[in-house]
Amino acid sequence: MSTVTEPVTTQLPPPRSETGLAGWLRANLFSTWYNSALTVVVGIVVGWALWYGLSWLFVDADFTVIGTLGGLLMIGQYNTEQACPGQNCFWRPQFALMLMSLLLGMSWSVAGGGLTKRIAIIVPVVVALFALLPYSLERMGWDVRLLLVANLPSLLVGYALARYTAVGTWRWVAVLSVLAFLLALVLLRGIPGVPGLQPVSTLHWGGLMLNLLLAVAGIVVSFPIGIALALGRRSQLVVLKTLCVVFIEVFRGVPLITLLFMSQVLVPLAFPENFPLNSLLRAAILITLFSAAYTAENIRGGLQALHPGQAEAARALGLPGWHTTLLISLPQAIRNVIPAIVGQFIALFKDTSLVYIIGMLDIVELSRKFATTYVENGMLPYLDDVHEVFIFLALVFWIFCYGMSYVSGRIERHLGVGER
Repeated sequence: MSTVTEPVTTQLPPPRSETGLAGWLRANLFSTWYNSALTVVVGIVVGWALWYGLSWLFVDADFTVIGTLGGLLMIGQYNTEQACPGQNCFWRPQFALMLMSLLLGMSWSVAGGGLTKRIAIIVPVVVALFALLPYSLERMGWDVRLLLVANLPSLLVGYALARYTAVGTWRWVAVLSVLAFLLALVLLRGIPGVPGLQPVSTLHWGGLMLNLLLAVAGIVVSFPIGIALALGRRSQLVVLKTLCVVFIEVFRGVPLITLLFMSQVLVPLAFPENFPLNSLLRAAILITLFSAAYTAENIRGGLQALHPGQAEAARALGLPGWHTTLLISLPQAIRNVIPAIVGQFIALFKDTSLVYIIGMLDIVELSRKFATTYVENGMLPYLDDVHEVFIFLALVFWIFCYGMSYVSGRIERHLGVGER
């Protein structure tokens, strides 16, 4: 009986043109003739842009104008003699930074590590590094430098406070954050009759400090208002539902810059001539209400996306309506619309630059005004030097906006948004 021997086959490796970098390029960039042509054209355009952009950035650009503006970019005219006559007010915003570092240290201790730990360490370290700026002592004295470095021990104090005392819970961190924000506002505004705390008019608040104050206040306050508006629009009470619908549609249908202009021109007509009107407060209220209208629609979309069977099951178990909303429906709705909510908060932060319409010098308007003034007065040689200022501003806004987006992404992955 003969045995049939099957031939031995040797498996050959794939061609070199199909693996590694060459394989990736062939599969993704040069798979067809039109993909190859598009790759070449895009490569030429990108190479040309990089060549001229990088050559200007590293050869022609002069970022000394950022140092010329200096602290104006951070706090505006807050520490000038006109705003703060006869005293040094620079310690007030720096004390607010120390409170923030303290709260970051507490958050680090409560969270135990991860993203919160990295943020808590990076922010005070970056702030403390500003003390090493190569300014003369006449322009940046030892008191300013020491207050900047003090953010590092503030971080450690906050960490120890939360670790070894009874305030080491998220509830206490939230409460102390609100109190710290209010205390910072009181310090920045000043207290009449208290030595060293003479009031500083909000007209002199500016720079990045103004943008951050408006953004933080708007985000914190607009979120609960948006939740209330979303629930009110879904209410069975006709009057409440109508009021919420009218509020949301009015604020969503009018541009924010128009509302700010109306607050500056039309609102004073409803009050006596000697009635005190705070431009900063009006801007904060309008930005908050404007953001709340969009947040309400985001949350309402999340509520409508939930399966009605969950609410029916809750009612079958005998849960009251408000228990069903607060404990079952609302947490899931907020979880599902985290990207939309964070996107609205990012838009709110960028919209704070519109307060120039009511005469406030945020970081963008202040940079434009002072940079052009320096050019006109001959303090800067060329108008092209202003370009570096706005590149710096774009970087600042990108850092804050990307930071919020990154934190949002980490929260989404932790909560499993989009997973079943």
